[in-house]
Amino acid sequence: MINVTNSQLNRAIEALQHIPNAVPKALSAAINRAAEGARTEAVKKVKEEYVITASRVRETIHIFKANPANLTAAITSRGRLRALSYFKTNPSKPLTRRITRQLIAHVKRTGGEKISGAFIAKTRSGHVGVFNRVGKARLPLVQRYGPSVPQMMGEPRVSSHIEQESKRRLDDRIEHEISRILRGAGL
Repeated sequence: MINVTNSQLNRAIEALQHIPNAVPKALSAAINRAAEGARTEAVKKVKEEYVITASRVRETIHIFKANPANLTAAITSRGRLRALSYFKTNPSKPLTRRITRQLIAHVKRTGGEKISGAFIAKTRSGHVGVFNRVGKARLPLVQRYGPSVPQMMGEPRVSSHIEQESKRRLDDRIEHEISRILRGAGL
């Protein structure tokens, strides 16, 4: 949660008191830019911790922007569990001949995990996934999943980094917006 502190608010009021409606404009612009920066930091940190592409992280994040009448912005991430095949696996493709090789999945960059009995297969729809056989018969197959992007963003190291960077960016952006309005560019 990122909040405008009393000192930041007092600084904006003190600097922009002679310009009508300038304080809400400056604060909303600063909040929105800080929110966009938080999204960038979220993508960067999740990509740093997990083996996933930036586009797959960014597509789940939505920003609700602030305006002068409502000085709140929110960043939300919605997504489902990601198939284990979205991450790095070894082997990465279905094997053409029957080889008894244990599948290794790398979800986090810190290391991989062996998954006993798992294999890579291509379904009729063309989806390549990691599957396990369930029960004593050959069928049914159960697909294996990794974490969702909201779960990745909710990890304590990732969320604390996003919060710290957001606070820093908000402080920088408030100063920038105040100086921009004082120069006459933001009116």
